[in-house]
Amino acid sequence: MPIPQSVRASTAVAQSQAYRGELPVRSFERLRPLLADDAGEVQIGLQASKSQGQARLRGTLDGALTLRCQRCEKPYAWPMHVEVDLRLVDTEEEEQSVLHEADPYLVQDDSLPLREIVEDELLLALPMLPRCESCENAIQASPAAPADESGEVRREQNPFAALKERLGKQQ
Repeated sequence: MPIPQSVRASTAVAQSQAYRGELPVRSFERLRPLLADDAGEVQIGLQASKSQGQARLRGTLDGALTLRCQRCEKPYAWPMHVEVDLRLVDTEEEEQSVLHEADPYLVQDDSLPLREIVEDELLLALPMLPRCESCENAIQASPAAPADESGEVRREQNPFAALKERLGKQQ
């Protein structure tokens, strides 16, 4: 079944409905401003089911998004694979009770907005500071501590060590 805008949650769970298809990146209104380019598609595979008495929505989102490197400002393709595993809950109390063991999704009016859920999961998966591979490698290769002219690594004095030394002299 293709990816509809929204489905009835009770029917989807009772019938263990599966949704497979592709959505263009340009169809995600909230995601688009965060991208360097809205070309491409996201492959979606979702399954609504009941497992151990709990309603769930599970699946994967795959594709490549074009992000802008925060260091060099060049666009780059960011391959993504997102695992979706949501516990569908009906009340805020139930949402709070499962919060420590699963990612809850509060179903309202028996509606499961699949495309909105997909976009939410994509937004959550984005890196906080996108960096292309060459900038990421440059950051990892840089030394952790600054070096002086002779090439020796300088050790910064811990400000708490100076405080400890002063407190030790007062006693």
